[in-house]
Amino acid sequence: RRDMKAFGVKVCCIQPGLFKTSLSNPAKILEEKEVIWNKLPPDIKKQYGEEYFQKDAAKKQKLSKICLNKDISPVVQCMEHALTSLHPHAHYVVGQDAKLFWNPLSRMPTVIQDLL
Repeated sequence: RRDMKAFGVKVCCIQPGLFKTSLSNPAKILEEKEVIWNKLPPDIKKQYGEEYFQKDAAKKQKLSKICLNKDISPVVQCMEHALTSLHPHAHYVVGQDAKLFWNPLSRMPTVIQDLL
């Protein structure tokens, strides 16, 4: 964002939380991960272990159930504001999960981020 300012380009960062879209469909994500996992060579699978795949899939499934915003219109409204406003914001944090968890988490020390 700051690098582009020298060229007269104003960049706005839109930071959405987790929204219910086809990209966040837990079944589709798991299916895609399985395809990738099944294509891995046996030695790579052994390094990660079968537990890794199962635990990661369970974690993603749980996260999507906890934090998924169903109404995507706030993201679209932020995009519209960023594009059409005379004085757009530098950052747009969209979604309750982003405002209450992800954004504050990103500002915490790494040790606390890793713990959470």
